[in-house]
Amino acid sequence: MWMARGRTEDFLREPPVELGQVTLSGAPVGVALAGERRNVTVCLPGGYHWTPDRGQTVLVVKSGPEGAPCVVGTPAEEAQGGQVWLSVAQGAEIRLGQDGVIRLTGPVEVQGSLTVNGQEVGG
Repeated sequence: MWMARGRTEDFLREPPVELGQVTLSGAPVGVALAGERRNVTVCLPGGYHWTPDRGQTVLVVKSGPEGAPCVVGTPAEEAQGGQVWLSVAQGAEIRLGQDGVIRLTGPVEVQGSLTVNGQEVGG
């Protein structure tokens, strides 16, 4: 009898990390895993702000004794080696190339002063 109970517990245990689909965007976030989980926390490095879109695939990490789920990101798009970029669905993006070039796509708005090569521009 003990062996059967142990097997059932192993079968019902959720994996500690898995990909899921966002079912509810905003606060709180809902994610479909083995079942739908609501009130899922989005965990990001300090200074980052992001809310996943409904239908988006996200990586969920579960921690603590109850396996509390936390969205930690989304699968990465293909990037060239050494390249980093930030983007949103509307097409605005910042790309940092391995060649040292910073590429901005979309309208650029500056709040405050702008200095280019040591010279203030605009002000």
